[in-house]
Amino acid sequence: MDTKERILRTGAQIIAHEGLRMFTAKKIGERVGISDAAIFKHFPSMDSIAEEIINRYTSECLRRVDEAVAKGKDAVEKLSLIIDGHIDLLEETRGVTPILCFEFSRSSKQKLKKMIFEFLNTYARKVGDVIAEGIREGKLRKDIDVEEVSFSFIGFMQAKVFQWFIRGRRGKIVRDRESVKKMLLEGLLIRQP
Repeated sequence: MDTKERILRTGAQIIAHEGLRMFTAKKIGERVGISDAAIFKHFPSMDSIAEEIINRYTSECLRRVDEAVAKGKDAVEKLSLIIDGHIDLLEETRGVTPILCFEFSRSSKQKLKKMIFEFLNTYARKVGDVIAEGIREGKLRKDIDVEEVSFSFIGFMQAKVFQWFIRGRRGKIVRDRESVKKMLLEGLLIRQP
């Protein structure tokens, strides 16, 4: 792995596990094994590192949503695949994406904050489109607030990561995938007699 990649991964881990205040060139340099000045041979600023980290993780999350939508045969299957993709990403990155969203949404850096809000709105819109499709298909309830439910998907995954942190970051973030999927989807489905 090259130095630029190590800087990005280390920066993401610092933000996720220690908070945005600890996201410094000095801290990254110590972990990567280079001087803090050497970091700026690869990136013009700390903001550019943050932007790259945000782009990397949010793009991957949206890519997985698009992949789920393309693979699913109907809205219920698409939502199930979206949940699977999100859980897989949480496990692979050890919860980085939701923590990055939380940390940067509180940032005083308007560009970074805007990037997070655009990601969250895009994610919710994509999930909302699938929910609306399910309503049109007659498989999902008509009496739900599509936007509210879409953002609840995001919030639920965020809560799972916080729960994992509280448990001491041991084991899987989502211990029982099928139980989570059932809980998220059951309330949306039209009850069949």
